[in-house]
Amino acid sequence: MLLARGDDRARSGDPRAAVSFYQEALRRAGAKRFVDPGAIAGLRRAQAFIQERMKDFGQSLDVALQDVQPDSSIAALRLTHAVEMVKGSRGIFPQQPSMLYYPYLAQRQYFEREEFGWATELEAATTDIGRELAALLDEGADFSPYVEDSPDRPQRDFHGLNNSRAWTALYLWKHGTPVHEMAERCPATTAALAKVPLSRIGSRTPSVFFSRLEPGAHIPPHTGMLNSRLICHLPLIVPPGCWLRVGNEVREWEEGKLLIFDDSIEHEARNPTDEVRIVLIFDIWRPELSAAEREGISAIFNAIDAFRGVPSE
Repeated sequence: MLLARGDDRARSGDPRAAVSFYQEALRRAGAKRFVDPGAIAGLRRAQAFIQERMKDFGQSLDVALQDVQPDSSIAALRLTHAVEMVKGSRGIFPQQPSMLYYPYLAQRQYFEREEFGWATELEAATTDIGRELAALLDEGADFSPYVEDSPDRPQRDFHGLNNSRAWTALYLWKHGTPVHEMAERCPATTAALAKVPLSRIGSRTPSVFFSRLEPGAHIPPHTGMLNSRLICHLPLIVPPGCWLRVGNEVREWEEGKLLIFDDSIEHEARNPTDEVRIVLIFDIWRPELSAAEREGISAIFNAIDAFRGVPSE
C-alpha cells in the first residue's frame, strides 16, 4: 500500500510526498524478519527514487551556496561540514567523555595549527626532538604498553590492547609529574614543551610521551576522559599512509606538522604499513577556558581521586 501510494505521488509530480511514502515502506520492510519476495522490486525502485532525489537535493544546495564566501577558513569548514551533514554524507559525532563533560564547549573534531601561537616554534624543534628520540631508540629505551592492567582494579578489556606491544609509550610526563630521567635525556623536547600551555588537571595531566604504533597496528574507536583539553600529536617517524580518524574526518600524520584534536569525540588510528610510527603526544587546555575554570576542573579531579583513594602526586 505504501509503495503504491508513493508510486502514485511520483506519477502525479509530487516527489516529496513520494519520498515520504517510500521511506516509510523501506523502514517497515527493514523492521521485518521476512519480506514478501513480490515487494522486493518495488522496494528497490523506491530506494533508487530516494537516492536520485537526494542527488538532486545535494545539487540544489551547492547552487544555493555557490556565491557564499565565508570570511575565514574555520567558517568555511563549519559551513562545508554543515552542508555535508544535511546531505547525509557526513555523520554527527558528539563529545562523549568517559569521566567529565564540561558544558557549552564547541563540538570541534580538529583544531588547526594556525590557531595556536606556540605551534610554529614547537614544529621548528621537530628535528631536535627527533634526534633525541633516535638516541633513545638506539639505546633500546623501554617503551611500555600504553594500556596496562592494574592489580588494584578489575581488568577491563580495551579492544584487545591490554598489555600489548602493538601500542607502546615512553613517558616524559606521567600522571601530572615529570619523569626526571627522561627529561634529562630529552632537554630539547623539554625546552620546547615549556612554551606550550600543557593542561594541569590534578594528578591526571600533563601526560607527555612518545607513542609507538607497530606495523599493522590498529587502535579501535574510543573516546577520552574529558572534553576540557585537546590532544596534540607531533609526528616524528611516520611512514606514508598512517592515519588518524576523529569523528567523521580522517587525516594522515605528516612529519613535523601538528595534529590537534578533541579526544572526547570518537577517534581511532591505524598504521597500515610495515614500518614503525612514532609521534610525540601531549595535552593542552581548551583555549576557551578561563584560568578559574581550569582551576575548577583540576579541583574536580582532585576530589574524584581523593574519594577513590588515589594518592596525590
